[in-house]
Amino acid sequence: MRRYTARPYGGSVSGTRLLSMLMAILVLGMLYNRLKDPHTWRAFADDKEPAAAQVVAETPSELENIVAGPNDLDEDEVASVQDLFEMVTDKTPLKPQDMHAYWRLMDWSHTQPFAELEKRSHQDIAFTQLFDQPEKYRGKPIRLRMHVRRILESDAPKDQPSVDKVYEAWGWTDESRSFPYVVVFKDLPPGLPIGTDIRTEIVFAGYFLKVMSYKAFDNNRGAPLLVGRAKLISTPPPPPPSKTDPWIIPIVLFGSILFIGASVWLSRSARKKSKMRMLPDDLSAVTTPVNFGTDNPFGDLDLTGPDGADTVATPLLVDAGTTANLQSTTTSSID
Repeated sequence: MRRYTARPYGGSVSGTRLLSMLMAILVLGMLYNRLKDPHTWRAFADDKEPAAAQVVAETPSELENIVAGPNDLDEDEVASVQDLFEMVTDKTPLKPQDMHAYWRLMDWSHTQPFAELEKRSHQDIAFTQLFDQPEKYRGKPIRLRMHVRRILESDAPKDQPSVDKVYEAWGWTDESRSFPYVVVFKDLPPGLPIGTDIRTEIVFAGYFLKVMSYKAFDNNRGAPLLVGRAKLISTPPPPPPSKTDPWIIPIVLFGSILFIGASVWLSRSARKKSKMRMLPDDLSAVTTPVNFGTDNPFGDLDLTGPDGADTVATPLLVDAGTTANLQSTTTSSID
């Protein structure tokens, strides 16, 4: 007798399960590659370690470009520069009338070594303070640690014979987040790259001039503009990635094969248990009598032959002789 196997999930269940297993192995492989990267675990390390590894590239003071002259420490100089500060307009592009104060602040920044200027600069002034109260902080020394993304190089104007090049750096601080600063300096620190798509960090010490407007995505925005000096933060190269242990790959492969084998075996076991019940080959085991009900037209007739054997195998199969006997018996009973 034909046997039928139950497939409650359809005939494509084996392929689907195999695909699921392959996807699981792929995910495990990707997870392993991610976890073996040392940078993944940096969040659990001490935050002070990366900061300690970063140092400011020091330049000996005797090699710095220092020009003798007055600066913001001179009260007379501060008083005389106020007329130039009044000509500065905020939240506008850099204008010709701003350049007088621009170059005066540039001169101030080069009358002292970088370390001295950095030491007495304000380090706790927020971006919003400069943006909302530019008049209050104009001409004040400020220190910034910037994440620089663009440095542009320009030729100095002819009326500044002591300056050959001017460098303009755009970036942000941890405090300002996505709001950029613009800092200008004339001495390029050794090793500092120039370009429109760079990734580096600098420490800047200089004087706040104005909030300069610029266009970004067709919108007018503002960035604090400072003039001073910059130092490159040199970061030691990261340690080479650790080599993968040679026994890791065989273990992963063996585990994958074992996982696939166990899944296939479990799948076959489940399929065997879900087979349908099959009819027995010997129908004599079925002993339940056939009940024709009260509508059986042959219920009161004697259908036995002379030898006592049944002449009717079923009510629907009757031979000719038996039919004649039935007719005569029925006639007699009517009479």
